[in-house]
Amino acid sequence: MRYRTVVAGLGARGKVHIKGMLENPERFEIVGLYDPDENAVKKVRDMFGLSCAFSSAEEMMERAKPQVLAFVTHPDHRTDYVELGVKHKVMGISFEKPMAVSLAQANEIADLCANNNIKAVVSHQQKYLKQMQLMRSHIASGVIGKPVLLRISTAAWASQLGTHFIDYALWANGGVRADWVVGHVNGRAKLSDNHPSPDFLFGEAHMRNGVMLMMEIGYLKTLTMPADAFWVDNRLTVFGERGYVWAETDGKCCVFSPETGREPVVTEYPNWNIQEKEIQTPYYKEFADWLDDDAKIHPSNVEISRHGYEIMEGAFLSALRNKRVDLPIRYGGGEDAIAEMEKTLPEQEYGPDMAGLRFFTLKSGSHKTDIKP
Repeated sequence: MRYRTVVAGLGARGKVHIKGMLENPERFEIVGLYDPDENAVKKVRDMFGLSCAFSSAEEMMERAKPQVLAFVTHPDHRTDYVELGVKHKVMGISFEKPMAVSLAQANEIADLCANNNIKAVVSHQQKYLKQMQLMRSHIASGVIGKPVLLRISTAAWASQLGTHFIDYALWANGGVRADWVVGHVNGRAKLSDNHPSPDFLFGEAHMRNGVMLMMEIGYLKTLTMPADAFWVDNRLTVFGERGYVWAETDGKCCVFSPETGREPVVTEYPNWNIQEKEIQTPYYKEFADWLDDDAKIHPSNVEISRHGYEIMEGAFLSALRNKRVDLPIRYGGGEDAIAEMEKTLPEQEYGPDMAGLRFFTLKSGSHKTDIKP
């Protein structure tokens, strides 16, 4: 089936989403575009030949009558857009990470989708990178033995790349969920970013199959790449009983096992700047497959994304309350770990090391954030 689709938010990532849809021409027909920035609209028109822009998201939804809503914005209007999709009875919603800025909001979004039979996906798209796919095939082959430890490390803060790699750890572990988490947080500089997080998160989560997940996210993480490769200095390593395998954002996968002669074997694929433009295509193909068939659940579905966010927030809460946090988290009201950290995390003095300087001069994307429905 071919789905009538609209897109709100036409910045750099918005263009990548549009390309992914257009490269599935039998599955998606783009019938509406919205962005308050006229230059962004013009660039999309010039790049893709699309001239179906509207003056507001509400007008777009009312007149285009889409089956799928994609919104590619910063996190401040997530719920507004999901509610807009509910109002106009869409079948599917696609949006960027982080899926929310609090667990309460993540729960609200996931529940809105579930209660209105909307299939939603969150763009944790790096699992479609060639090196990630190779890593998963090594795990499935048994070459490293039974997995016992998942380790993620990202140079960027938790709501930037942390939610990505928590999701990929769940994916590498076959979707098995966590039942408890402990964590430590440090630094408040990034709490004011439009992707708010503490500067550093260290934590461990226990998965229901006995595998442990270790998280090292932010400016104190062990660097594996030069400082100018900050945004792609991210790695997921899976340790098994007989070896290990890792994959990182910028094109490499490494496996070490008896079958490799006890020498690590590194496979190199094109870097992130090349693959980023390719991986949204299979992402959207599998979204259309799920829209067609309930059994073909998308690997970036909103429910597994909600659980990934819950693991992250559980680590925040563990740090704030000095105790293990059992999952699922049972909130009685509107608790918000980010807001609590804004009140309680002390100022942190940082040394003049290059990694630290690089971290604190970086900001989230600059495209206009106030893309209200």
